[in-house]
Amino acid sequence: MTATQRILVAEDDEGLRQLMRLILRHEGFEVIEAVNGLDALARAKDSNPTMILLDVMMPGLDGLAVCRNLKSDHRFDGVPVIFVTAIDDLQHRTASRELGVDDYIKKPIGPRELLARVHGVMERRGIASLI
Repeated sequence: MTATQRILVAEDDEGLRQLMRLILRHEGFEVIEAVNGLDALARAKDSNPTMILLDVMMPGLDGLAVCRNLKSDHRFDGVPVIFVTAIDDLQHRTASRELGVDDYIKKPIGPRELLARVHGVMERRGIASLI
């Protein structure tokens, strides 16, 4: 059995954040939560996450700014980022790819899709999965 994988969930919607936490914990992941962009940066720096699930539209710093900050910090080299967002347009998808985002999930999201995307990114990035 591999060590517990730690996932940072940065989502300002409390209900969605709670749902994602329950799904991921049930799958065996450790979950760290952030409620806005500044909180996401602080928690990422304190928790050394294996992966980051990042909402795009958050108060304070938006997900694009958070991602830019994380990608410029060498401590996060190799840490995949998945955007989870209601925005589904070409401009945002293109911007996310240019930032090096590993996947882009449109809300609303179901448990199976969330887990499939998380495990898929882990597999592509060579991160040991729990299953």
